[in-house]
Amino acid sequence: MRKIDIRTAKDQVARSDTIRNINKLVVLNYIREFEPTSRAEIARHTALQRSTVSSLVTSLIEEGLVKEVGIGKSSGGRKPMLLELSRDEEAAIGVDITPSTTTIATANLAGEILEKHSFPTFADREKTVSNILRALEKIKGRLRKNNIQIGVSVPGVVDDISGVVIYVPFFGWENWKLREDLSEKLGLPVLVDNDANAIALAESWFGRSEVRGVKSFIAVLVAEGLGTGIFFDGQIYRGNKGAAGEFGHMTIGKQRSETACSCGGRYCLEAFVSNKATLNRYNKLVGKAEDDVERVFDLALRGDKKALEAVFETVDFLGLGVANLIVGLSPELVVIAGKITKLWNLIQPTLIEKISSTIKQKIPTAKITASTLGENPTLLGAISLSLVKKFAKIDSAV
Repeated sequence: MRKIDIRTAKDQVARSDTIRNINKLVVLNYIREFEPTSRAEIARHTALQRSTVSSLVTSLIEEGLVKEVGIGKSSGGRKPMLLELSRDEEAAIGVDITPSTTTIATANLAGEILEKHSFPTFADREKTVSNILRALEKIKGRLRKNNIQIGVSVPGVVDDISGVVIYVPFFGWENWKLREDLSEKLGLPVLVDNDANAIALAESWFGRSEVRGVKSFIAVLVAEGLGTGIFFDGQIYRGNKGAAGEFGHMTIGKQRSETACSCGGRYCLEAFVSNKATLNRYNKLVGKAEDDVERVFDLALRGDKKALEAVFETVDFLGLGVANLIVGLSPELVVIAGKITKLWNLIQPTLIEKISSTIKQKIPTAKITASTLGENPTLLGAISLSLVKKFAKIDSAV
């Protein structure tokens, strides 16, 4: 799936048999990016004929994707009718599976959450599937439209073509036909992807403007594990069978971590950077058994020395890992996501200094920024997967 880039819409306007569908996506994405806007503005910036834009907008209104919201200011002629995305009903269903919690939510076309339910993720895969299906069946029964795609983010390797979850290291789940399990029972289309990939997609659509405005960036998710979503040339890079981006399992030096990686290894970057690593580091320093990493982050914000020591050791290893990503992939930007970003103002200078001091080559620098997707970025990632069908053109994945 490739993001429609409205900045180059003049180059994307279709001249083939698919002209109407692709041009409709161009118009829809322009409205999403610049709402409220007018038909005249869309025509001016996409090189589509005014009559074509009017026809496409009429179609989008009839489909319930766009609505007229009032009259804008005149620039010399007739006052324009303003357009924006319809926010009146469910347009997406997201299923966010994490090692601890599964969250299911509905959202409107703008990605705004309308309804949300959470429950524990069980190591028993069938029990987890049963709970997901039960929640989705209730949601489906209340939907006014049945053309909604379900997006699912998973903390593991996913073959997005087949929808098979190849491996979830936290639970040892292998060859899980998740898309088949859900779509056959619900009768709705399902798209499954790795959680970090889903975050990268969400950043490209709903993140801060400097993220939406670049063609190549890397999203690094610091959570129970460490995930990496690679967004290159307007689409997610997945590699062979969706296994690209598993940089959390990159070996760094010969130091052995006291925290095991989700794969069981002690030398993986994840073993030094995950929330679990920070938590174990803090507990060792204070001689207690704190089980909530947010508590450690809150203590760090209040200046607790032991919490700060644990956090900044994590930041040191995170900087080392990000430096390797920059050297190897040369992105324009790196986005850090996860609960650790609540400390962003505190950790940003140290993180950037570590990255800068590690990279010795004279290569283009990458900007480092924190995600603005909120406390649950993987959920918005799942919502983005659900919205793909409405906003992106489907083509061969890289």
